[in-house]
Amino acid sequence: MSKTTPKPKRQYDPRAKAIGERIRTKRELLGFTTDELAGMLGVTGNAITQYETGRAIPKPNRFEALAVALGTNTTWLLTGDEPDEQVKAQTKTELEALTLLREIPLEQHPMVLAAIRGMASVKPKK
Repeated sequence: MSKTTPKPKRQYDPRAKAIGERIRTKRELLGFTTDELAGMLGVTGNAITQYETGRAIPKPNRFEALAVALGTNTTWLLTGDEPDEQVKAQTKTELEALTLLREIPLEQHPMVLAAIRGMASVKPKK
């Protein structure tokens, strides 16, 4: 009878693991299941699990779609650095407005901006 040597546990790239943790954190904050997020990207739930555990990294074309689905950008997914516009937000209200704007379809942004411009030009009555 021959002895078998146990295979060493596979080591994952720490960067891939960190990216996966950010993906999982955003997905959970948004309340998506792995299957729901997978459906948005046209991949399987298993693929999302692979990304989240650091066993795989999304291909570049899927990476951008993943960032959009998670309401963030690729820089944050890759590095964890907050987008400049979020760092520059001065108040909680500004940050919330920016977050909400990102949830509105792009074709409706001109209407939203027109409404904000209209409100900004109205002087409060004394």
